[in-house]
Amino acid sequence: MKEAPLGKFPASEFQTRLKSLQHEMDKHKLDAVIFTSDDNTYYFAGFQSIVWDSKVSTPCVLTITKDGDMSIATSKSGTETAKATSCVEDIRFYTRDDGRDGGYPTFSKAIVALLEEKGLTSGRIGMEFDNGTKLHLTHFQREDLFKELCDAELADCSAAVWSVRSIKSSAEITYLRECCRINHEGIAAGFAAVHEGMSELELYRSIAIEYFRSGAERTLLLGLRAGKDRYSQGNSPPSDRPISKGEIILVDGGPIYNGYYSDIIREGIIGKPTERQRDMFNVARDACYAGIEAMRPGVSIGEVSDTVDRFIEKSRFAQYNALKGMCGHSIGTGVHEFPMLDSSCSLPLQPGMVFAIEPYFYEEGVGSLGIEENILITEDGYENLTPSPSELLIL
Repeated sequence: MKEAPLGKFPASEFQTRLKSLQHEMDKHKLDAVIFTSDDNTYYFAGFQSIVWDSKVSTPCVLTITKDGDMSIATSKSGTETAKATSCVEDIRFYTRDDGRDGGYPTFSKAIVALLEEKGLTSGRIGMEFDNGTKLHLTHFQREDLFKELCDAELADCSAAVWSVRSIKSSAEITYLRECCRINHEGIAAGFAAVHEGMSELELYRSIAIEYFRSGAERTLLLGLRAGKDRYSQGNSPPSDRPISKGEIILVDGGPIYNGYYSDIIREGIIGKPTERQRDMFNVARDACYAGIEAMRPGVSIGEVSDTVDRFIEKSRFAQYNALKGMCGHSIGTGVHEFPMLDSSCSLPLQPGMVFAIEPYFYEEGVGSLGIEENILITEDGYENLTPSPSELLIL
């Protein structure tokens, strides 16, 4: 395993991740895993490419065997990028001239070549089949790969993946903490610039500009909406609709810093909220902090979600609980990771886990009301990575 010239982490970081993955592979009886997604190839190998945004190509497939050997399959034109960004030395490429220039004749043959060399093509192979993982392959690429592995037992590897990825290292936490700082700076700048008649898109641009000024490498297309006709449209992108006085403005999402995400919700209003809007928002905010106060090592994830629900059930707004039974998600190299903050999850919280917790109320014509915070589980409790003003801001 080598240092990656353009990498965000030293080789030692990837060696630690590999050892943890090998432990999980042994636990789940996996002879190898095949990763096709941007977040898993980045997490386990450091690979980066702008082609992940393409609908016509998969820039990298990472194969890892139970003894810790790794190979990357890519196109011929992608080999230098793989060498520059990843910690993997074994780079294999495919071409469209039947391998006459030294490459493999198909993508799938480049992917399984390491398995063939180790006699593992009839073994138990883990793939991204479930729980927050997806294959980044076309239908025909997938079918071709399955033909190459027709003698193998294909199994879901998501449990093994999340057992490793859910516990963040000190280096990851540094990146997450910085991303959260950038998020706060951007949203604060956007709200400071809000004026009546400003469009949602203009507000988004103000926030995004500050993200980049503060050090972000990318940004999510924020969930940003205001007004009665927009309150119900969860996760809707910003529109060119002008913002009027008296409308609740919701900003949801965040930037990406060194491959890591922040995801928070902050709300404001030009003018004054109604008494009902103010009270509903405050209960949702208090419910969020009730859940946060329950977060400490050893407490089950389900208990955190149940704590939020119990708090809300005691309020006069219980019927408007929009996320009963689930109040958030993990966060890292993906904006939505596992484990989820779900009442059915018995997994105990562990130091290094990072969550976005976001209980909220929705009432037609009143608003989608609440906040979202990013929380790190520490040895003796928690750290709020997003300790920015969280009240309903009067703009």
